[in-house]
Amino acid sequence: MKRKETKERILEVALELFSERAYDDVSMEEIAKKVGLSKGGLFYYFSSKYELAKEALLYGFEQWTKEIFPKILSAKSPEDKFKALIDYSFEFILNNPKLSRFFLEVYEEGIKHGNGLEQWKGFYEEYLELFGSIFEELGVLNPRVRAILFGALLDGLAIHYLMAGGYFDIRDLKKEILEIFLAGRKD
Repeated sequence: MKRKETKERILEVALELFSERAYDDVSMEEIAKKVGLSKGGLFYYFSSKYELAKEALLYGFEQWTKEIFPKILSAKSPEDKFKALIDYSFEFILNNPKLSRFFLEVYEEGIKHGNGLEQWKGFYEEYLELFGSIFEELGVLNPRVRAILFGALLDGLAIHYLMAGGYFDIRDLKKEILEIFLAGRKD
């Protein structure tokens, strides 16, 4: 395997294991073994377990955005783009509930390492840019503020779904989100 392919395989395996079990329950040895590397070989690619976990999480989100963003942006109208954004976001939350836990664990580890917020700025800016562009097309007041609120809503729903065991009615939530965020359009 080439270096890039090996690194990608490490990220895939790490994402899988960290999503299945808690951060503290996954060892570098286990990841290395599943990839087919020595523990030292794994450290050639990543300097620490935290760095690997952070990169694996970002890799997972990056794979999702590469697949989903073009689909969202290809929708015909701004309303259809927003509906697609809601649909794909809910699909992601419902299909990956343990990623919310993993995200919180990586964030907490980042704080322990002294870089909790810095590491996520680029990640959030990418999403806020997409959300903001859709809200701008929709003609709502304060599209950047709406983008931030929408991001916070998705984060909260992901955590709520994880903690509550996913008992809420998705159709009702989607409808309400559309009504709330489409209200206040410029005339």
